[in-house]
Amino acid sequence: MPSAVRFILVLLVLVGPCPALGLAQNGDITRRQHAWGCFSPGAWKLVRVITETLDEKGKVGSTSTSETRTTLLAVDSDSVTLLIEAVVEMAGKRFDGDPQTVKQGFKGEVTTRKINVKNLDPVQLVIEGRKIHCNVQQLEFNSPAGKTATKIYYCDKTAPFILKRESITTDPTGKTTLSETSVNVIALDMPCKVLAEIKTAAYVKAVHRTTKGTIVTLAITSPDVPGGIIHHASKEVDKSGRPIRRSILELTEYGEQSDDKRPGLFRRTRPGRHRKTTRYSPY
Repeated sequence: MPSAVRFILVLLVLVGPCPALGLAQNGDITRRQHAWGCFSPGAWKLVRVITETLDEKGKVGSTSTSETRTTLLAVDSDSVTLLIEAVVEMAGKRFDGDPQTVKQGFKGEVTTRKINVKNLDPVQLVIEGRKIHCNVQQLEFNSPAGKTATKIYYCDKTAPFILKRESITTDPTGKTTLSETSVNVIALDMPCKVLAEIKTAAYVKAVHRTTKGTIVTLAITSPDVPGGIIHHASKEVDKSGRPIRRSILELTEYGEQSDDKRPGLFRRTRPGRHRKTTRYSPY
């Protein structure tokens, strides 16, 4: 799976809910807080990722470019279904990935797994000096490879609503930590140029640690763009701290409804633009 696809699946669980729409009456997370769920089926986006692999001296050894198109196929009562298509170009060669269909719950959970959800005591987060009251939920699931526990912190008065996510994966015994991931909104209500427009965005920092190294990503997201993500810059270091990989993601085009005339991957003939239509509304 191309790196662009992996990162999209990680971040879409946190960012991009619709503005001015709150949580359900029971305090749970609904489609209105999901980066894709608040749009209607047919919404899509196209992103380009440039990845550089570094040698032992920190010099660029190879470069690859990938384009990933994500399309919202369906939204039901508790999940979204996405079609992800990716193409990679490396050393002058093109590699077409197999299209993937992903179904994901509004909390970011994989719908094929049995998830245990528990409400925890509320907490206060501080973002840019603002104290924000947040509800907290813990999600746990087991797999043959290990156990994963995730805490999500969300507020119904401050977009992008889900403001923090912490996840720890251990081995099946629960004694050895295999990976840790933290995703934090670090700035709110920031102006950002999205293709030809200025939109309100949030800045997000994600840190993913494993026994092999660490990946740090800074991302910009907007609730006005399907999937949320506009831009990200990412670097990966090995366990000794040596940089081994870095990448840049940029949004090149998007639309809020199906459009059969949009360009194919790596076949763009015009500058990126978006086609705006009416967003989902329950009223």
